[in-house]
Amino acid sequence: MSGNRESSPGTYLWCDQCRRSFRHEDAADVDRCPICASAMEPTGKMNAILRGLMANELVASDVATKHRQIIRLIWTRNGQGEQYYRLLNPAMPYNRFEARVTDLICRGSSEGWIEIVIPAAPSSDERHYRIDFTDEDRFLRELAAVAAEPAKRK
Repeated sequence: MSGNRESSPGTYLWCDQCRRSFRHEDAADVDRCPICASAMEPTGKMNAILRGLMANELVASDVATKHRQIIRLIWTRNGQGEQYYRLLNPAMPYNRFEARVTDLICRGSSEGWIEIVIPAAPSSDERHYRIDFTDEDRFLRELAAVAAEPAKRK
């Protein structure tokens, strides 16, 4: 584990952003959520169960988080994320790199220099899920800048 907290029996890790709990072994970095890279805090097993139930009852499904997960799955499939990571060799753990590149792709889409293509209905053909770079040079510059950033805590 790369975080400073020790795993102890009966404790879980809670992410306020995702409103989910994780077992210690399911989080490569016990300080950061494996889904959204937000800070996590240790919590008891019963508290994790109750928080999860309350989150499900009080909050509608977080569509934005699911959308980010789909984008992450698209750009990392077939080992592409690991290839970028090895090539750029950033000074951060892979899960943090993955979260930052996902943020970059979302920002690029919002700004219009990346197009995320997702079919209107689910498809088993992965070619229907893709990311098109309308400004590939900008993406490469921005990707290099992400990799050059020091690993800072959110």
